[in-house]
Amino acid sequence: MHCTAEREVGEVTVLEVGLQGLGEIGTGVTNHVRALLAQGCTRIVLNFAAIKSLDSHGLGDLVASQQAAVRGGARVALCHVHAYVAEPLSIMNVDDLFDMFDSEQEALQSFG
Repeated sequence: MHCTAEREVGEVTVLEVGLQGLGEIGTGVTNHVRALLAQGCTRIVLNFAAIKSLDSHGLGDLVASQQAAVRGGARVALCHVHAYVAEPLSIMNVDDLFDMFDSEQEALQSFG
């Protein structure tokens, strides 16, 4: 997975998440979240509208992103999480690590 776009909505950074090329193992989302943390960003929304499935590499990238955020004092929320993305999170018992919302607006509002 990688971030295809980044934008600011108030004090929240929204990252559009996309797929990498076939067979590529990446930490694109994790690296992007770490870079945001280094810039002082503590409110991040990952928009999964373009992601319809999640393999083990994507799952690892997502969990590592969340761990980096927690260590950095940040909060990451997910939105537009397709059922085929939510299911692996649930199976691996990591779904409780994430705040997941149906829409980007709900995710943004969760930051108060």
